[in-house]
Amino acid sequence: MNEDLTLIDYQVQADWLNIFWQQLEDKKIKQSQLAKSMGISRSYLNQLLNSKRPLTEAMRQRLTAAFRELSGITALNICFDYVRIRFPTHDVDELIVALFCIKPIYFVYEPYGRYGYSGKFRHGDMEIFVSPEDDNRGSLIELKGKGCRELEGILVASEQSWYDFLWQALALDGVVKRIDLAINDYLDVLPVHYLIKKSMRHEYITKFRECKYFVRDKDNLKGESLYFGSRKSAIYFCIYQKDIEQYFKLGKALAETKIKNRFEIRVFDERAEQTVADLLAYRNPQRTVFGIINNYLRFVKPIANKPTSKWPLDDRWAQFIGKYADKLRLAVSPEPVTLDQTIQWIKKQVAPSLKMLMAIDSAKSEDTLMTIIAEAKLSENQQVMIQQMLASPEEIMIQQPKHNGD
Repeated sequence: MNEDLTLIDYQVQADWLNIFWQQLEDKKIKQSQLAKSMGISRSYLNQLLNSKRPLTEAMRQRLTAAFRELSGITALNICFDYVRIRFPTHDVDELIVALFCIKPIYFVYEPYGRYGYSGKFRHGDMEIFVSPEDDNRGSLIELKGKGCRELEGILVASEQSWYDFLWQALALDGVVKRIDLAINDYLDVLPVHYLIKKSMRHEYITKFRECKYFVRDKDNLKGESLYFGSRKSAIYFCIYQKDIEQYFKLGKALAETKIKNRFEIRVFDERAEQTVADLLAYRNPQRTVFGIINNYLRFVKPIANKPTSKWPLDDRWAQFIGKYADKLRLAVSPEPVTLDQTIQWIKKQVAPSLKMLMAIDSAKSEDTLMTIIAEAKLSENQQVMIQQMLASPEEIMIQQPKHNGD
């Protein structure tokens, strides 16, 4: 259903209106409801739906957004998109058991690291960097986007939450170095191009000293990003088109990515610690996230002969921090451990050579490729990775008690 209402590569499907009419009927949504949600008259809506007025791309997007909202489809949610926490301990097994509830044998050791660490232990995309015993940097946990989703799979299986994870991290003397909280926009509540145009006209009030926007063109698509603050500072915001970013990055069709836009809050060091403290104190992610946003940024509507400080909130921005903010929830989207990185590497670096060998084998009636594969030796780490992929949650996990009293 969602795919039917999405503009694939911004091209209009020939029968888009027919599909839309059918979806309205299936969901029992009346034109009067749809018109009210869009803020237009019923007669104007009727003319649009019956091709008596031109149906622009912008209006199609408004129709789709209103339909999804009336259908009960989530407009916005919040998720963790990056976590980095440093620990004084060199006892990696202790961290694995206490924080991930996984038997240490299911973590693979690799003799190289980042940020000056000498090596790392990895389960899927969840990584623990380690330093030598005489190095006071101890250990560092890093979870990027996919690592966060894999952790959520573990948290769900162990009947725990992000709050349990963060509470236990602090109990182990963890120091939060970076936290990224992302607002996922499914309904184009905050169209990036619109915010960029307002930024170019300086129609905003902010504590940030920097505002930059970037455009990337590929395959007749234009991907736009907006940054407030410096990447070197303790906090900055990034607003970008998630569906187009996934197309550029992974080649996904726009319809495959349900998230239209993403608003990321990236906080470091002391501000990251304050963010975690607020989350644990109030268990109210919308309070934490919008408290940060409202303190640093607001888009406004220009009024002639009045200073910028007196301009009222922009209507779309007011909806974002008002109408939708109250409905925000902390999303949990668990994902299993996969071989995505390995598969992508094979596609780019190895697959053409394999295809060449297959063609030669087929033409000469030989089996060179299969012989090479049969004679290949798996490393110990690769064998552990096979176990990671094939083991059930019950096999890899250690049940831990909850720590937050819930």
